[in-house]
Amino acid sequence: MKKFKPIIIVAGEPNSIFSEIFFKALKKKFKSPLILIASKKLLKLQMKKLKYKKKINLLDYKKLSEYKLNNRSINLINIDYNTSRAFEKISTKSNSYIKKSFAVAFYILKSGITNKFVNGPITKRTFLKKKYLGITEYISKKFKINNSAMLIYNKDLSVCPITTHLPLKLVNKKINKKIISDKIKLITS
Repeated sequence: MKKFKPIIIVAGEPNSIFSEIFFKALKKKFKSPLILIASKKLLKLQMKKLKYKKKINLLDYKKLSEYKLNNRSINLINIDYNTSRAFEKISTKSNSYIKKSFAVAFYILKSGITNKFVNGPITKRTFLKKKYLGITEYISKKFKINNSAMLIYNKDLSVCPITTHLPLKLVNKKINKKIISDKIKLITS
């Protein structure tokens, strides 16, 4: 039986709609084990609020290679987040939690256990604070990658935006033949 590399999922902004989408996605069958990086406390509060029940399998991210993972339960790497409510107003309160979540994901990716990564929504205004155009650029900087692409993929259609996270009025100034060619080369190599 083929062993599939796990998919690392950073929940992102704890007060977004991510948990609702994630719970709906868990109804599908995935060949790769899913590993969620989120707050156990918050996840339990959101599961109760959204009336979703599933066992949680708590993992130590430094020992991932020792686990035999499946998707019968939620494989969770806990990142502490202090909250007493399932959902709050989005603010800078979650910045440290989001940063720690990404740091753990990057550690796992750099360890070579997997190269599969998905992130939930991030509020650019509160988390990125105009330092990056978007999360694609944030991740690229953390991995010291100069040439990156956002790829939105499924079995029927894949899309790679030529520009990412730009106001529409600036897009025409950032598109040229070289950029289009570079993106095509990047996603097909």
